[in-house]
Amino acid sequence: MPMRSYSYKNLSLLIFVLFITSCFGGTVEVAPAPTSPPLPATVEPVTITWGFWGDPWEVEINERVVQLFEADHPEIQVETFHRPWNDYFKELRAKFEAGEPVPDVLFWSQAPIDIPKGYFIDLAPMMAAENYTLDDFFPGLLVHFQVGEAVYGLPRDSDTKVIFYNKRLFNRANVPFPKKGWTWADLRTTALQLQEANVAEYSFAYEADYWWMIWMWQNGVEVFDDPLFPTRTDLSDPAAAEAVQFFADLTNVDQVTPPYEVLRSSEAIATHFREQKLAMAFGNHALIPAFADIQDFEWDVVELPQGKQAANLAAGAGYVISATTQNREAAWTFLKFLAGPKGQAIFTESGVTVPARRSVAESELFMNQTPPHNAQAFLDGVEIGRPNPAFPGANEITNMMNDEILPPVWRGEQDAASAIQAALPEIERILKASQPPER
Repeated sequence: MPMRSYSYKNLSLLIFVLFITSCFGGTVEVAPAPTSPPLPATVEPVTITWGFWGDPWEVEINERVVQLFEADHPEIQVETFHRPWNDYFKELRAKFEAGEPVPDVLFWSQAPIDIPKGYFIDLAPMMAAENYTLDDFFPGLLVHFQVGEAVYGLPRDSDTKVIFYNKRLFNRANVPFPKKGWTWADLRTTALQLQEANVAEYSFAYEADYWWMIWMWQNGVEVFDDPLFPTRTDLSDPAAAEAVQFFADLTNVDQVTPPYEVLRSSEAIATHFREQKLAMAFGNHALIPAFADIQDFEWDVVELPQGKQAANLAAGAGYVISATTQNREAAWTFLKFLAGPKGQAIFTESGVTVPARRSVAESELFMNQTPPHNAQAFLDGVEIGRPNPAFPGANEITNMMNDEILPPVWRGEQDAASAIQAALPEIERILKASQPPER
């Protein structure tokens, strides 16, 4: 899905640095000019490498980050290592295992799976040496990077979910806008009212694959007793199947959503929303650049509807330092910049992310990005967010649920209870195989 370009691409480096500084005052050190004076001839800059995945728009943002960092730190040069998502982790894990060189600083997801392998350094000693604290980060976003007192990385953002809604279609149907605190029952009632008014092809769309875990959390199911070191699963709880069945029934009984083939793709959902084929769409902040240039209608966001309780996702990738780095201090200096107010502000201004730092998330830079007007919905979601499961067998279980177990339910070919029940023996086997030897 093409992302709309935001204004930072059209600003000079110095203007953009000053723009960020105006939002965060003294918390951001400002480069005095777009390029700093050259180092003395006797001083050679240290070169480090930064590895990341991402689409072209994200690569461009990262290149801007490097420019700003090098303007502040002429003693350090940063080279970039980019691979597509599908290749990034496979290639780098192979390099780690083979003892081959890897980038000094890495953008990384599901760190708990790789921390025990010794891939990353513990940042805690360097943090302690300079009284670097984690107080400004949303606590739920740190879970994947901490093991006891050790800290193996710092988060960039949160993948918090909201509901986007088309105000024009709601007004045409004479249906009240959804509000914070609304429930699953409210969602269903609203969707049926919109469908009856025939203002759009469909009332609502949710991403069926993977995010079923959020609905289970909202229905009081923990899914796993610990996201990092689980000893059991709660998928046998009838409330787990009840959560899945509720959303499947929106598709197959109430017929207020597109078919499963559309619900599998966030890109397809976004296209339906832009074309006003949907009145409401489940999604994250990354959709905003795709919607920001809409002229035909006004839209906003609202917190997820809640079941027995409110729940959301507090998860995102972050930055780590390779244990093989030969330039630990330079890598730490760069990582601090990436995870600091200035680095996070660059991504925030792009419109793509929900910042991991509270100071950036609560700043005008994030809160005054309009649309949406209700940016607070994202922050409220982070506050109640839970981390993704990230134990060795987590991906195997979620992939099995996404690819084999739940598709017949989403298509209306099987009920959720029997589908999940049939999968439990294999899930239990994977869970048992994932246990560390000492547990």
